[in-house]
Amino acid sequence: MSLDSQAVAKIARLARIAVSEEDKAHYAKEISGILQWVEQLSEVNTDGVPLMTSVSNIKLPLRTDIVTDGNQV
Repeated sequence: MSLDSQAVAKIARLARIAVSEEDKAHYAKEISGILQWVEQLSEVNTDGVPLMTSVSNIKLPLRTDIVTDGNQV
Protein backbone atom coordinates (compact mmCIF):
# COMPACT_ATOMS: atom_id res chain seq x y z
CA MET A 1 0.00 0.00 0.00
CA SER A 2 1.33 3.38 -0.95
CA LEU A 3 0.25 6.76 0.38
CA ASP A 4 0.48 10.10 -1.36
CA SER A 5 0.75 13.62 0.05
CA GLN A 6 -3.02 14.06 -0.10
CA ALA A 7 -3.57 11.02 2.16
CA VAL A 8 -0.95 12.32 4.59
CA ALA A 9 -2.74 15.68 4.67
CA LYS A 10 -6.02 13.93 5.50
CA ILE A 11 -4.39 11.84 8.26
CA ALA A 12 -2.76 14.97 9.70
CA ARG A 13 -6.08 16.82 9.66
CA LEU A 14 -7.86 13.94 11.42
CA ALA A 15 -5.07 13.75 14.03
CA ARG A 16 -5.09 17.56 14.41
CA ILE A 17 -1.38 17.72 13.54
CA ALA A 18 0.15 20.54 11.54
CA VAL A 19 2.33 19.18 8.71
CA SER A 20 4.14 21.46 6.31
CA GLU A 21 3.89 20.91 2.55
CA GLU A 22 7.54 19.84 2.24
CA ASP A 23 7.14 17.27 5.04
CA LYS A 24 4.10 15.58 3.48
CA ALA A 25 6.19 13.76 0.85
CA HIS A 26 8.61 12.57 3.54
CA TYR A 27 5.82 11.27 5.77
CA ALA A 28 4.11 9.62 2.81
CA LYS A 29 7.30 7.64 2.12
CA GLU A 30 7.76 6.73 5.80
CA ILE A 31 4.17 5.62 6.36
CA SER A 32 4.16 3.65 3.10
CA GLY A 33 7.27 1.79 4.27
CA ILE A 34 5.60 0.93 7.57
CA LEU A 35 2.46 -0.29 5.80
CA GLN A 36 4.56 -2.47 3.47
CA TRP A 37 6.24 -4.02 6.50
CA VAL A 38 2.84 -4.78 8.06
CA GLU A 39 1.73 -6.38 4.78
CA GLN A 40 4.82 -8.62 4.95
CA LEU A 41 3.74 -9.75 8.41
CA SER A 42 0.39 -10.91 7.02
CA GLU A 43 2.25 -13.30 4.69
CA VAL A 44 3.65 -15.29 7.64
CA ASN A 45 2.02 -18.69 8.10
CA THR A 46 0.57 -18.80 11.61
CA ASP A 47 -1.38 -22.07 11.29
CA GLY A 48 -0.96 -24.15 14.42
CA VAL A 49 0.35 -21.26 16.52
CA PRO A 50 -1.73 -20.93 19.70
CA LEU A 51 -3.24 -17.56 20.52
CA MET A 52 -1.34 -15.63 23.15
CA THR A 53 -3.15 -13.56 25.76
CA SER A 54 -0.09 -12.74 27.83
CA VAL A 55 3.68 -12.88 27.48
CA SER A 56 4.00 -14.99 30.62
CA ASN A 57 2.04 -18.06 31.58
CA ILE A 58 1.40 -16.98 35.18
CA LYS A 59 -2.06 -17.07 36.72
CA LEU A 60 -2.88 -14.09 38.89
CA PRO A 61 -4.24 -14.76 42.35
CA LEU A 62 -7.97 -14.19 42.66
CA ARG A 63 -9.55 -12.55 45.66
CA THR A 64 -12.99 -13.25 47.02
CA ASP A 65 -15.69 -10.97 45.68
CA ILE A 66 -16.81 -9.28 48.89
CA VAL A 67 -18.20 -5.76 49.13
CA THR A 68 -16.24 -3.65 51.63
CA ASP A 69 -15.88 0.02 52.51
CA GLY A 70 -12.42 0.06 50.92
CA ASN A 71 -10.67 0.40 54.31
CA GLN A 72 -11.12 4.16 54.20
CA VAL A 73 -11.82 6.23 57.28
